[in-house]
Amino acid sequence: MADPREENAAEVRLNRLLNLILETAVEVLHFDAATVTARHGEDMATVAATDQRMIALDEAQYEAGEGPCIAVLEPRDPIRLADAADAGDRWEHFSRTAAHLGVRSSLSLHMPTDSDGLAASLSLYSKQPLELSDEQVRAAQPFAEQLAAAMLGVEASRATAQLARNLAEAMRSRAVIEQAKGMLMADNQIDADAAFDQLVQLSNRSNMKLRDVARKIVEARTAPDDHT
Repeated sequence: MADPREENAAEVRLNRLLNLILETAVEVLHFDAATVTARHGEDMATVAATDQRMIALDEAQYEAGEGPCIAVLEPRDPIRLADAADAGDRWEHFSRTAAHLGVRSSLSLHMPTDSDGLAASLSLYSKQPLELSDEQVRAAQPFAEQLAAAMLGVEASRATAQLARNLAEAMRSRAVIEQAKGMLMADNQIDADAAFDQLVQLSNRSNMKLRDVARKIVEARTAPDDHT
């Protein structure tokens, strides 16, 4: 039986490596943010991101069941959008959410992680309109391959399998995080970004996962009053 401490350590190493590769890709390729989408069975979730706000753009695609990050989960050529607004006819929900978040251009690439039913894709987002050349697209491909290698590496294999099993929980966690954000917004008269920042700070100070912090806030508010 696997040692839970070893699994957790492997998962932490994997997350750090994914984020390092994403941050490097954003800097080298001159984008503003990057995310990794993973699918196992019917469940999809964003498992790494350089900007947590961009998770909303991925989730808009999960809700609609369509969008560039979903299309490239299957092996195919990269999808480049010089202007996300032009995707409205094909992916309306994606286009509207991109406009709301200020995303103008995107590049989505397949990650060759097809192992044990796990599929993944890399999404790069820019707040400036970009005319992406073939050379720029080719320059992005090695990052998708590095991310895939990280997820399929010998050391990370156990963490990757755990990652896949946790995708459904990740989707449920999003709901409780949004609920906690709403409570913080109402209590402190702040916007969604400030509420999310508060959750992140609480998570860092308590050394708890973000979803666990959010769950504690929601449970504390919704728990029945012992004096009634």
